[in-house]
Amino acid sequence: MFRLEMLPARCGDCLLLEYGPPGASRLIVIDGGLGETAAVLWNRLEGLRHERGAETLEIELLVVTHIDNDHIVGIIELLKAGHPTLKIHDIWFNGRPQLMGLPAASSPAQGGGGLPGDLLGGTDAGAPAALPTPADLLGPRQGDELSGLLAARKLPWNAHPYWQGRAVMVSEQAALPVVTLGGGLRLTVLGPTFPRLYKLCQSWLDVLGGSDEAPATNAGGPADLLGRGDVWPPSWQDAVSGDTSAANGSSIMLLAEHEGHAILLAGDGHAPDLARALDRLRQERGLGEARLPLDAFKLAHHGSANNLDAAVLGKIDCSRYLISTDGSTHKHPDHQALLRILRHTPRRPELLFNYEAATTAPWRDGKADVVEQGFQNYATRFPAQPGEGVRLEL
Repeated sequence: MFRLEMLPARCGDCLLLEYGPPGASRLIVIDGGLGETAAVLWNRLEGLRHERGAETLEIELLVVTHIDNDHIVGIIELLKAGHPTLKIHDIWFNGRPQLMGLPAASSPAQGGGGLPGDLLGGTDAGAPAALPTPADLLGPRQGDELSGLLAARKLPWNAHPYWQGRAVMVSEQAALPVVTLGGGLRLTVLGPTFPRLYKLCQSWLDVLGGSDEAPATNAGGPADLLGRGDVWPPSWQDAVSGDTSAANGSSIMLLAEHEGHAILLAGDGHAPDLARALDRLRQERGLGEARLPLDAFKLAHHGSANNLDAAVLGKIDCSRYLISTDGSTHKHPDHQALLRILRHTPRRPELLFNYEAATTAPWRDGKADVVEQGFQNYATRFPAQPGEGVRLEL
């Protein structure tokens, strides 16, 4: 089994990745959406536990890709509830201790070996010097809250021997990190890089002023600073503005592989960063200029046109694209992002949405409007019932 499930997380992400033999599969959770998504996630996890007839549901890995509210707050609420029937083996999250270059408090490694440079006061020649944009202010308070919660509960935090409590990140000088989890799942880390974490740290300090205080969580979503409303039918525009959010740029981006299948999980990562990582991966695997074969690609930033471009799409051979959003707040996905898929994907693509909404339904109902403009034909998949999300089984 290799199955990816996009739970209904409103404008956010909440993903379950199952792998292994049926009846004995292992589980990864990636992000938790907004505060209200915690109940959705908990109900699904409890359902899996009952299906397995287990007293405890073991989560091989929990990944919080970055600090934006629509990814992190549901995890905060889930962990605060302290469910005794959940056992989490490791949590990957770049919080305050990692940004300070120190091991996480609950990690086995307690001394030295942090990030290069002092992220909370030093300088780095390659670090962006620009002041943070408003989009950078979306989640540092929640980042501090989750950091404090993980330390106080002594939960395993970036505890895998590869990280030893330090930041989950990509080095410019070494090969891309590869971590193999129990059951044989192979995770290749594609981001973030050190400069992206540095930029995040600067915006984090601009919000909190270096305080260790963890303000109360806001369970609502941030005002969208990148999304916008699109008109139908869509018309082609080649220009890409590009995402400048420090939080999005710090996303943990992963390639998950199991028994010959591969899924790209991009968080809210920046397109140029993902394109460079894919180039590195192709070279490390001896592919040269050949496209990287993928079974599925969970689009970055809920299908934002600012986070997907031809440079990324030209490096992959993929026919399934997953978009996690109900279109609220952010008004994602952007039509231009999906048109780019149709233009640059060599095979007939399938677009998988975890909501049927005003921003997504036209891609099914108005398909003729798109194809008549010369774009290739495509398929769509929506939840069978409202509130179910969507599952992809490979």
